[in-house]
Amino acid sequence: MMKWLVSMLGGLLLAACGGNVRTMELARYDFGSLAGAWSGSRIPLATLNVQAASWLSGPIMHFRLAYAEPLRRQSYAQSRWAAPPAELLEALLRRRVIFGQSDLSGAGCRLHLVLDELEQRFDDPQHSATILDVRAVLTPFRGTEILSKRAFPIRKPTPTPDARGGALAARDAVQTLSDDLGGWLGEIAREKPAIVDRCRNN
Repeated sequence: MMKWLVSMLGGLLLAACGGNVRTMELARYDFGSLAGAWSGSRIPLATLNVQAASWLSGPIMHFRLAYAEPLRRQSYAQSRWAAPPAELLEALLRRRVIFGQSDLSGAGCRLHLVLDELEQRFDDPQHSATILDVRAVLTPFRGTEILSKRAFPIRKPTPTPDARGGALAARDAVQTLSDDLGGWLGEIAREKPAIVDRCRNN
């Protein structure tokens, strides 16, 4: 009887203690919103999609200690993206690029983006930068013919050497990507009007 009573009291104490333990909540980040107007609207786009490298298929926030272990990809334990980066990027750019057009008839070309890299890279313990590498391919809505393509390697310094700083720099990198995409498509419209006609008559 005494042993049973001691065991029961011990269990109650453990339960009480466990009730006071607060588990650390994960910090979840996204890319926020984009500033300014879309500048690539002279080429009609029917759709935009983003594909990611396999190591970026989940919400993990990656970092690399380039000064100590340059070949090792690591991840933050208490910080995550709110969704896989490709999903966040696609949703943000679709709102800006596709639904920002004056013509929403659905006619136009396809803009396909490949997210090759998104990581926070530390050159030393106190200094890091977010690396965003994207390849863009413009194709007709139907078919696989490449009308134009370009790579966008972007590097943005982080305001702080932590996950929050990495997320803020990623937002700046995505803003630059959006602006650069608009500049690239505007360049195509100026220099290759046949591509504009091709997209309008898809």
